[in-house]
Amino acid sequence: HSYMTKNSSTSLHLKSWNFTHFLILGIGLCANLLVFSLFAKYNTLRKNRLDILLFSMALADFLTLLLIPLTLHSALSHSWPLGNISCKVYQFLLAFSLAASTYSLCAVSMTRAMIITNPYQPPTMDLVILMFVLVWALSFFISLPLRMFATEESITPSLANFTFCLPTIHEHHYQVVLSQFVLYYFVPMLVIAFNYVRLALFLHKSPVMSVSSARNTRRASVMVFLAAATFSVCWLPGYVLELCVYLGLYHHGPAWEMFYFICTMLQYLHPCVNPVLYVLLSKRYRHWRAAWLFSCNRNRVQPQVISITTDKQSRGSLPQCHQGKILDIYSTAQDSRSI
Repeated sequence: HSYMTKNSSTSLHLKSWNFTHFLILGIGLCANLLVFSLFAKYNTLRKNRLDILLFSMALADFLTLLLIPLTLHSALSHSWPLGNISCKVYQFLLAFSLAASTYSLCAVSMTRAMIITNPYQPPTMDLVILMFVLVWALSFFISLPLRMFATEESITPSLANFTFCLPTIHEHHYQVVLSQFVLYYFVPMLVIAFNYVRLALFLHKSPVMSVSSARNTRRASVMVFLAAATFSVCWLPGYVLELCVYLGLYHHGPAWEMFYFICTMLQYLHPCVNPVLYVLLSKRYRHWRAAWLFSCNRNRVQPQVISITTDKQSRGSLPQCHQGKILDIYSTAQDSRSI
């Protein structure tokens, strides 16, 4: 009777595990695909400084989500069926996508702070493109040495019957875990926190601003704080669990399995939260979403990110080159309305 009860409980646990993670996978893929469709459809988004970095983050999140099914299979079966070479490739792609998403988030935070604290000298497009390239190059080079040593192994006596695909160097477990924590969590968290403090101090010390400017700046500070809080909540438990595994504190049992379930769920929830937090809930994207969802009325609904003036005659009186410069400056200032 106890055996049947245990099997029934385990089956129910696995079903809830599968449902939760595949629900997260579906939501995340749909949200990031919507972001891609907006970028593909509207040329204005592809020319916006902040949007380029948001696209970088969405691309990295999408790659992470594509790896979830393989992660789920390994977690549920407690085995890695594809061999050592596939283990190395999988661990590298996972580390690469997570690093790219994390450092894209840092770049978004930095760019946002630069635009708000110094609106008259915003980051140039060349600088943003350089940040985009550096994010992916840095992610590649820090992921390659840590993950190319990934291997199949049983990690503790209590888990001797299970095989895991681990990003480990046998004699340097602790150093690998510490390096991952510093490069993937601690340093990005410092960057995000620094930019939040920078915005908070700017808001506190700045002279009296207009109501709309003050509102936008406060919204920016809140969004950067939410970015830091979301990143911390989603990733810190997973690093705590990984440290427990390598220290031999992890034991196969209901309590640890539940903790592992929560940590995994939080980690893969982050790529789903990013597009919602930074794009889909953004006030500046409302027109773009409306035009995308109601494309049948696209001839009547023309989404506009900016509007210099409603006076067509006065708008037409400006020289074309001056209009371009004013539009570019105003578009840069409008970056501060989304993160």
